[in-house]
Amino acid sequence: MIRFGSRLYFTILLGITVLAPVNPGAFGDDIPKFVDLRKESGIYIGGPLGHVAVWGDYNGDGWQDILLSSMSMRGRAKSRGNKKSGSAADKVKGESNQDLLLFTSAKGKSFSETSEKAGLPDLRGKAASWADYDNDGYLDLAVITIVAGKPPVLFKNSKRFSFTDVSQKAGLTIEGPNPNQALWVDFDNDGSVDLFQAGTGGSLLYRNQGDGSFKEVSGPAGLGAKSKTNGAVWFDSNNDGRQDLFLTNTGYNTFYLNDGDGTFTDYTEKSGLSGEPSWRTTSACTGDYNGDGFFDLYVTNMGRLSRNALYRNNGDGTFTDVTDETVTQDAGDGRTCAWVDFDADGDLDLFTTNHIRPNKLFRNTGKGSFIDTAPRAGLDSPIDIFSATWADYDRDGYIDVLLNGHMGTALMKNNGNSNNSITLKLEGDGKKTNRSAIGTRVEVSSPAGDQIREVSGGRGCCEQDMLPLYFGLGKSEAADIDITWPSGKVCSFKGIAVDKVREYTISEIKCGINPSS
Repeated sequence: MIRFGSRLYFTILLGITVLAPVNPGAFGDDIPKFVDLRKESGIYIGGPLGHVAVWGDYNGDGWQDILLSSMSMRGRAKSRGNKKSGSAADKVKGESNQDLLLFTSAKGKSFSETSEKAGLPDLRGKAASWADYDNDGYLDLAVITIVAGKPPVLFKNSKRFSFTDVSQKAGLTIEGPNPNQALWVDFDNDGSVDLFQAGTGGSLLYRNQGDGSFKEVSGPAGLGAKSKTNGAVWFDSNNDGRQDLFLTNTGYNTFYLNDGDGTFTDYTEKSGLSGEPSWRTTSACTGDYNGDGFFDLYVTNMGRLSRNALYRNNGDGTFTDVTDETVTQDAGDGRTCAWVDFDADGDLDLFTTNHIRPNKLFRNTGKGSFIDTAPRAGLDSPIDIFSATWADYDRDGYIDVLLNGHMGTALMKNNGNSNNSITLKLEGDGKKTNRSAIGTRVEVSSPAGDQIREVSGGRGCCEQDMLPLYFGLGKSEAADIDITWPSGKVCSFKGIAVDKVREYTISEIKCGINPSS
């Protein structure tokens, strides 16, 4: 019998009743090593001021593609600087300052730069995220540019894997406030993803009308307050099936609860997320590090007067600062963070990047605390990283990380260990749940423990992990899976093999599960 949050589970695996999760430490102490493949992979751009790093399978071939940008004027020029027709410097002079770079995966072996072929124009991207906004089965792209006050740019996927700018037609025309991030979320659970724009002059919420157009509703929704927002994260904080909103600000942060009627309530003071140590927050990430069925929150802060902080979700709408007791202290030099099970042992670890100081990879001990293993894993070298996004790009069962920062870009391959894992690609019905399944909650139970994930439409200041959800499972050979779609529909699967099959595709329409192709 496993109690997970407020829900009760009876799990039977291979004829054995599981009474309690096994301590992940029992599965050994294998720390995977990461190898820098920036040049071998074909995504080496070499330019400064790297910013955006997002994963998305835009051509539907089952392999994760990459979108990068820098805020310099040398992105695409540098990516092509090794051609015989001229040096990188020559190409910088002749290029049109294209800094939005699309790299298409060649079945996880390498990447080729296909920005122009895909019809992406010359843009200096500041943030971007993927989602199927029109529920046609193909990922579309929202981009925030470096131009102050410019509305989001929406690129529709033509189904021939090229993109058309439909921003004006879609009604994304409001200039200002100065935007920093664009995130996809179905805040009203109507089956269509909405677009949230965070900015230093306030935020805008574009509600998807379901006909290809959007309507700005931040005022009526209660999100019209002015704030100097650097980024945001949407997550279901209280397990009520609705997406809540945490804003990372220059100043104190803001937390909004989703009321379920199209409006939000400012719950910052009551939640325990107000005041110090959160000040000048650059990014935030959510994950259930202690396996209690509720998403916890980590924030990174810039400046010497602040420090990064881990807030444990108490399950009643409040959070407690547990930074000291969990040993996740990091000086106030933070850029971004991500929760990820890098060692596939069944519990979430924490990766943080810094402005000047080395990065941290806090390995979860399974006992409520963490140990920094970045040097042993090969992820400690700082490149002033703005974005750190995760995907199993080569589909070998171990999750890799893409880094983009002021000193360049790096694809770090996870060489793995002997643990098992499972990756779940979710497909909403396109009617009551968006096709991208953003906002869907997945619970996985195995001898490695109980885990939860949510499909996310982006996070932090300029990041998006792969949409399929990754679960490390230690030495488990099978797992139970429970999926709660935004429509309210629940699909459950018992005893799914994970020792021989690494990836499954799950459809909401028939509650079907099949190995991914």
